[in-house]
Amino acid sequence: MQLKLRIMNETGHTELMVSVEELVDQINDHPSHWISLDGAIVERESIETVNWETVETVDLVPAIVGGKY
Repeated sequence: MQLKLRIMNETGHTELMVSVEELVDQINDHPSHWISLDGAIVERESIETVNWETVETVDLVPAIVGGKY
């Protein structure tokens, strides 16, 4: 099974087709990124319980920090 993975960064994004194993590796390689499954943000800790058969796209998005300067 292959999933569409988009890894966002300051210059745009990289789009890959990956296996579940490769996807988990990418998630682990981007520890500060938020994880979005089909548009819904999920907790990193819940990745182990995801039914990947129901997921079409995964986005890794750099965490956004708000605040006042």
